[in-house]
Amino acid sequence: MRRKTTIVKIGNLSLSSEEPVMIQSMLNTSTMDTEACVEQAIRIIDAGGRLVRITAQGVKEAENLKNIRAALCERGYTTPLSADIHFNPAAAIVAARYVEKVRINPGNFADKRATFEQLEYTDDQYAAELEVLRQKFTEFLEVCREHHTAVRIGTNHGSLSDRIMSRYGNTPAGMVEATMEYLRICREFDFPDVVISLKSSDCRVMVEAVRLLVKQMEEEGMAYPLHLGVTEAGEGEDGRIRSAVGIGCLLNEGIGDTVRVSLTEAPEYEIPVARSLVGLCDPQYHRESKSVTAGVALKPIVVADLSVAGSIEAQLIRDLDFHPINTGWKAGNKAPEMIYTETVGPELAELPENVKVVVPVAAFDRAKVFRRNVSPLVGAEEFIWEKQNAEDSFVEVIKEMQVDRHLAEKLSSSSAVVVLNPENPGYHAFRSLLKTIRENGISNKVIVRVMTNCNDKEWVKLWVAAHTGGLFIDRLADGIWISSPAISDPLLGLNLGRNILQSVGLRRYKAEFVSCPGCGRTLYNLEEAVAKVKQAFGHLDKLKIAVMGCVVNGPGEMGDADYGYVGAGNGKVNLYKGRRMMRVAVPEQEAIAALGQLIRENGDWCDKTA
Repeated sequence: MRRKTTIVKIGNLSLSSEEPVMIQSMLNTSTMDTEACVEQAIRIIDAGGRLVRITAQGVKEAENLKNIRAALCERGYTTPLSADIHFNPAAAIVAARYVEKVRINPGNFADKRATFEQLEYTDDQYAAELEVLRQKFTEFLEVCREHHTAVRIGTNHGSLSDRIMSRYGNTPAGMVEATMEYLRICREFDFPDVVISLKSSDCRVMVEAVRLLVKQMEEEGMAYPLHLGVTEAGEGEDGRIRSAVGIGCLLNEGIGDTVRVSLTEAPEYEIPVARSLVGLCDPQYHRESKSVTAGVALKPIVVADLSVAGSIEAQLIRDLDFHPINTGWKAGNKAPEMIYTETVGPELAELPENVKVVVPVAAFDRAKVFRRNVSPLVGAEEFIWEKQNAEDSFVEVIKEMQVDRHLAEKLSSSSAVVVLNPENPGYHAFRSLLKTIRENGISNKVIVRVMTNCNDKEWVKLWVAAHTGGLFIDRLADGIWISSPAISDPLLGLNLGRNILQSVGLRRYKAEFVSCPGCGRTLYNLEEAVAKVKQAFGHLDKLKIAVMGCVVNGPGEMGDADYGYVGAGNGKVNLYKGRRMMRVAVPEQEAIAALGQLIRENGDWCDKTA
């Protein structure tokens, strides 16, 4: 059951909670190249995209939308088009005459370009800028009403106005208020065809902002449909996991009517990912479900499940990021804190001493022969009546009925770890079990165990990220344990768990890269640039580096990145330290070396290790 939303007409489509979630993508071709836009739009549509967005940075680009629409119709394609507008209300007004939907950004539609400096606004100054906003926006809405054009109010975390930030900061609350200012005008102006999005490259910010907006809309009697996306998600597996964490969390909570997965790849590649993500989620909208007793797990751990490994050999231990030293093994940054294995023999003695090893309870006595630091995985009922080993046990709970006063009493006198492994795993089953655990006064550490017998690696990654990411956004669990017995790769669960925890900002295992998907504003090869930046700086595991296509996405949209690599046009790149531009118009062929020098100058460089 999805959150109930009003119907919005977008050309020949209807968008609402009564319709399937709409999948869309955006062109990254020049808007003035009509043929390139048409060809890429067709690839998106043929892949399953039901709406195509095109940037229109100026009036001439907005005028060319008419030609793109006509050329698509000549080819037999009537899929709605959406114009993407920043900084230019005049372009929005032109675009509204030619396409079925126009996206405007509240941070730069009427307000001045943000300076990201703390500015003081008097009440009169604030009200004066609101009046300018009202005048420009109602003029635009009048044209949209005349041409039956829908509007998306697309608020991004990194592009709030100075006016909003002066009162609310660069926060989810600021994103909500920036959006509500426009929604209140739409309602007053009796303009119903409105879609909303609140996006960030930070999954936590995106999820919190959307939840807050839904709450605020309900309080003010609004039910506009929502577009979901994690902006600048990146590319490859990282981009997919980050998108699945943020979008999947909200889809499972019954929030979201249209989706875009923003990858730094050809836009048609976004469609199957988005479609899979929509299909694997289980929408259940409950107003109270987002506020289930939040936890305080600040540094959750990952359990490495080695049950599919035929044996535990030195190479596998190295693959876990343990490194041989004279006295045994030294843990690297990515090494797991706990290991689960069903291989119980002399190999246990080879595992690093400081790592907790968990084994099936039936093999526990044998395991103790070879290793001291070992714990049994025991069922809840067996744990309650077992007199020994209570202190070191990992207690597996699969049903809510197992969580009662007997279990609570036994757990209260031990440091045993609770392992949640529901019979029918999923976002709601995990949240329900977590709620029951806390309501029974159980304060022991809790690890979420996800078991899936699917043998499709890509599906497993999306499913697990979508159904567990929200638990860690809300800091409800102390660890994640992924078991996929149908897949022979013993590192799959470990790597996936690391990616999920890094995506929600609770652990840092590797350098983090955020990058926009590119659009008609991007004047250089973004995919190639991302590959070069990753190759040069991928070993700097303490840094977050943003690669952005243009000034719209940098410096604002790259949020809290340590360094930024931002397209400046004409083969030039601007380099940033945080939001401060440090190098201007660096030739692209020199930009990697210049960024490396900037990192060195600020003391953040380290050499690659063998």
